[in-house]
Amino acid sequence: MDDPTTTAPDKPAKPKFPGQIYAADANLIVSLLDIHVAPPAADGDPNNPPPLEILESGTGHGSLTLHLARAIQAANPTPPPLPTRSQIQYLQNRPIRPDEAEDPISSGTKQDPPSAQHHPTAPDTRDSVQQTWDAWRAQRRAVIHTVDVSPKFSAHAEKIVRGFRRGLYAGNVDFYVGHVENWIAQQTAARKPSPSTSLLSLKPKADAVAPFLSYAILDMPSAHLRIPHVAPILKRDGVLAVFMPSITQIGDCVDLIRRQALPFTLEKVVELGAGISSGRLWDVRFAVKKSRADPSSWSETSDSEQSAADSDTGEVAPAPEEAPKGDDSVLVCRPKVGSRIVGGGFVGIWRRIEDSPRR
Repeated sequence: MDDPTTTAPDKPAKPKFPGQIYAADANLIVSLLDIHVAPPAADGDPNNPPPLEILESGTGHGSLTLHLARAIQAANPTPPPLPTRSQIQYLQNRPIRPDEAEDPISSGTKQDPPSAQHHPTAPDTRDSVQQTWDAWRAQRRAVIHTVDVSPKFSAHAEKIVRGFRRGLYAGNVDFYVGHVENWIAQQTAARKPSPSTSLLSLKPKADAVAPFLSYAILDMPSAHLRIPHVAPILKRDGVLAVFMPSITQIGDCVDLIRRQALPFTLEKVVELGAGISSGRLWDVRFAVKKSRADPSSWSETSDSEQSAADSDTGEVAPAPEEAPKGDDSVLVCRPKVGSRIVGGGFVGIWRRIEDSPRR
């Protein structure tokens, strides 16, 4: 049987998953994220930065997961032997899909893949391998948390990552089944510091969880509704990427961020797809109508005027989209003529521009 490759999903015999990201597009998305990792340092080194953590919501068939895993490979030490049993984690309180009503898997457990069930290993040996693997996982300097609501999709993606070069990047990825809201709630509860008692009050005082994600990728229906959930756990200067099949869905993200005054600034919107060399930049923003009767005047300050103002005042710090003050704004979506970067779909890249509020 042939091993999977990073380019294999480019030409499938037939589409297995709707809206899947193919290899060429996955490679471009990873380059847009601009991920940089440092090689692992000695244990106990005070200069060790916190682990780099990436959230991918919408695992799908695993192409983007595999490319992300390759991008962070240099940060982690050589892993021990990979356990034969599946490492997929099933989130608690997740809704059970109709097609898994008879699934014996319970929340928070792992299950052996079919190959391991036909060729069982001695329990003590298997437990030893799992313990060694878990100890190594706790020391990783970079990790991808990938979440999908479908156990079928997660199992397929895990098979792809495990099968690529005999699991070369398998240790870089943690697979979860459930909604991204379930994952965020579980991680927040696990990372919450123990309550401290104030000197002025005997009631315990719990501190908020510090942001821990450096990157977040949303690839699912109604992804814009998950942005408010992701914002509090994304670090300052962290990158949010949203993949959508339609440009108007990217507009929904822009609208929600603007209305809720979320601390994000839109850096770029890129169109992906066959025949588009290196992607095509789009201009997606809200504009104020200067004249209700003349649609051609529905624009903000022109690029030339803005660049001239910037040159006079120096660099201007990015700011979030202002909430609408009335009904005189419209959404503008158009290609940027003459601009190119290096499937199908649209990717919006936002950057977080301030610290998460402490509650």
